[in-house]
Amino acid sequence: MKKFLVLFSGIMISLTACDSKKTGNTQISGEIKGLKQGTLYIQQVKDSTLVTLDSIVLKGTSKFESAFDLEEPEVLYLGLNRGTSQSVDNLILFFAEPGKLTVNSSLENFSSGAAIEGSENQTLYTKYLQQRSSISNKQNELIKDHLLAQKNNQIQKADSLEKAVQRSANRYYFNAVNFALKNNSKEVAPYIALTDIATINHKYLDTIYSNLTPDVAKSKYGVILKNYLDLVKE
Repeated sequence: MKKFLVLFSGIMISLTACDSKKTGNTQISGEIKGLKQGTLYIQQVKDSTLVTLDSIVLKGTSKFESAFDLEEPEVLYLGLNRGTSQSVDNLILFFAEPGKLTVNSSLENFSSGAAIEGSENQTLYTKYLQQRSSISNKQNELIKDHLLAQKNNQIQKADSLEKAVQRSANRYYFNAVNFALKNNSKEVAPYIALTDIATINHKYLDTIYSNLTPDVAKSKYGVILKNYLDLVKE
């Protein structure tokens, strides 16, 4: 009888462990190197509020797994509660998609060192961010040179650099427009339009929206873009 109870208890524990395994159409796994203890939060923006889809408590391991249902590709956030740490580097933005994704990073460079695989939208977004960063770096150098020319009273050089700064600013904007138009079949297109174009100039937003594929136009960011356009036209 005692042996039966022990065996029965073992079976129940095994079944409970199986039942507690997270399931969903989106599986995320990865490793935060250097992390020994903490809590990870996978969050999405819903009605202008960060909502937690899953929380993972890590103790004695730097690897994590999660699963949940995601209706469509969208930007999610991987947040880290370090416990006693006062670090502000605690949030990774990434473009998630239904399927299998990996998010790897480190405790030292949590957001800047993040590498995400398994999402086509994220691959495109990473490429776009690299282009944007390159343009921004060149623009910052031009601004520094312009300020230095002004300080040294080099009027002709300062005027020339001021025009170069403006051209660089236009390049930043048109890069976003062209990227969104070129990748009109992916949800990253209306997302970039909303985050990097609408805040500067909505002149080309109609063109971007009208060029979206039907599925992307009906996506979360496609609908938000349409609503924004309707609002600015009123």
